[in-house]
Amino acid sequence: DAVVGCPRFGLIRGRIADLAHGGLYIRAETSIVPIGAEVTVTFQPNEGVCNRCLSIRGRVAHQSLHGFGISFDQLDPHCQETLDRLLPQMPPVQMRAAPAIRAMR
Repeated sequence: DAVVGCPRFGLIRGRIADLAHGGLYIRAETSIVPIGAEVTVTFQPNEGVCNRCLSIRGRVAHQSLHGFGISFDQLDPHCQETLDRLLPQMPPVQMRAAPAIRAMR
């Protein structure tokens, strides 16, 4: 589970569905945070990897009906090291197409 904080829209709870060195995808019941918005993602990695929560700053890169993708900003050394240990333990992500939200004309 993760919490996405946005100064304009508050806190949004979701579940990390995909995690990589450059960003992550959050499954959430809302995608009200606009593309380009600055956010902070806070989550607890596996206890074997890290025993404290990580907070990573980034920007919303894309949206879908089921959540949104976040591109990480500059990672601090602790976050980078934790991701380096965490990512090899993650199961492969099943790729499924999800309809993208497009701007209305």
